[in-house]
Amino acid sequence: MIPKIVEIGEIKVIGLQTTCQEAELAAERERMWKQFKHFADTIPNQTNGHMMEICLQKQGSLIRHCVAMEVESADIVPSGMTSFTIPPQNYIHIEHTGYTDTIWQSLHELKQWAKNYHCRLDPNHFTIDVTISEDPPTHGLYVKLEDQKIESGELVV
Repeated sequence: MIPKIVEIGEIKVIGLQTTCQEAELAAERERMWKQFKHFADTIPNQTNGHMMEICLQKQGSLIRHCVAMEVESADIVPSGMTSFTIPPQNYIHIEHTGYTDTIWQSLHELKQWAKNYHCRLDPNHFTIDVTISEDPPTHGLYVKLEDQKIESGELVV
């Protein structure tokens, strides 16, 4: 699939969040997914039941990461979970069909496309991975574009 730029409206999510060193991320992800899958059906107001993994911020080797599910409202948050709202943003999107251990290949393709088309990616590495289907394994990958800045009345892209 060829990457494309998409605009996504506000997204409300409920899930588990961690901040860890990049070297610890694989173990943290495994722990969070195990816990999250056990309690996912208790999350009220789910929109589509698709689970997602979100890199909220990466600075150096420190990563703020979460596993979550989109909800219509976050009025009721199960114990131990957190909620937050992702504002409307522009992303580069690509669909990945294959196992999670090959997602890096699709992300590499997406980033190369962004470079070729002079798209600036978010400096915080904000990325969303939505599990669309487990059989066959299909993921919607979204990498946030850098926020546009207005300088002297002109839009800088």
